[in-house]
Amino acid sequence: VSVDGAIILQLKDVLEQLKPQISKVAAYSPSMLISCLSKRGRWLLTRNEQDAQELFQLVSSILQTTRREASASLFNSQFLTQNAPLENSIVSTASSSTVTCTASSAQLYNPLQGMAASRIACVKCGYTAAIRHFTFDNLSLSVPRKQATTIEECLSVYTVIDKLTDFKCRYCTVEATLARTKKDLAQATADLQLEAVQSSQKRIRKSKATIDQLTQQQESLENALATNPEAELEGIKMADPSPGVSTKQTMIARTPKILVLHLSRSIFLPSGDVVKNSAKVRVQPLLDISPFTTNGHINTNAAKPISAPACPSPLFDDSALVDARRNNCLYRLSAIVLHVGGHDSGHYSAYRRVPCASESEAVDSDSSKKGVSEKKETLADDGSRWFLLSDIRSVEVSLQTVLSSGDSYLLFYERL
Repeated sequence: VSVDGAIILQLKDVLEQLKPQISKVAAYSPSMLISCLSKRGRWLLTRNEQDAQELFQLVSSILQTTRREASASLFNSQFLTQNAPLENSIVSTASSSTVTCTASSAQLYNPLQGMAASRIACVKCGYTAAIRHFTFDNLSLSVPRKQATTIEECLSVYTVIDKLTDFKCRYCTVEATLARTKKDLAQATADLQLEAVQSSQKRIRKSKATIDQLTQQQESLENALATNPEAELEGIKMADPSPGVSTKQTMIARTPKILVLHLSRSIFLPSGDVVKNSAKVRVQPLLDISPFTTNGHINTNAAKPISAPACPSPLFDDSALVDARRNNCLYRLSAIVLHVGGHDSGHYSAYRRVPCASESEAVDSDSSKKGVSEKKETLADDGSRWFLLSDIRSVEVSLQTVLSSGDSYLLFYERL
């Protein structure tokens, strides 16, 4: 078994241990999982405080890499059920130790993976390069430096139109190169007229060759400006204009089934020190991310959003919530990882939602309910139970306790 394979199997064992048990069981320490993970990140074995998001990204990247390379990972239920648990060693030495699976040929789906769209547009000329799309398994949101804020405000900061002063626009670069080429061509033509009287035939032929070359360059540059400024212009030394003002914006283009939000709380001081932003972040059981997603109508105006933001669903408007759900933009809070303490020390704990039995039975029919109108109260508080998990301590808490915590570091939402 490879290191990544061993990590996945140990993770499977941890998940098995976390299943509801008929009888009371002793506290479980995932020491084997930590030992396996330490082979990918030695920082896991130190006594220093570890970062929950770094651990999440490490595990997520291992699962994603394994999914691509072996067509089997934690995202494939067959992989979880058809592999026997490892013995006491980190990596089994038995002859049958190779990780095997019978995954179907269908592409495995990563429920954590979404897609974002990023646009950079020049304010001076209005040129917009091709919209760049990239996948994500979590969004890192900067927390505003204030006493209290909301998840929606953090998402607004993530999708805000930023001003760039150090970006060189490709269109402006090609345009500056064309202006320089025209100037050089005019000078070369004028020089040729003088050389026709005073210079030798050899020098005249050289000047004509230069004019031909500049004329070809001019045609190539004009064609690039008219068709594709990003085209490769071989043999042409591009101008180096000073950076102008551009804008950059990122929005969510495809929503994941499970939305993971990381609240970045680091504040970098002029002295070089880093402190924690302790702002209280208010959360709600339902999250409508419609205002932060693209809607299929792309705007290339540097001063406008990539897509016109939708109005967020009013908490009292059931019909608006149905629209958000139909557009795959409505989420329900599933878990929160909390951090209490300073930037370099503290304690992690978690709140976890345990769905009611009726919801578990209705998972298979979820797609058929997309257009069904449900009351906000039903979606937000359906009778699920919430638990606080802190080391070996596990206690049931109320939904109100969860929502008033304020110390969120990682939030997990499930798409409705």
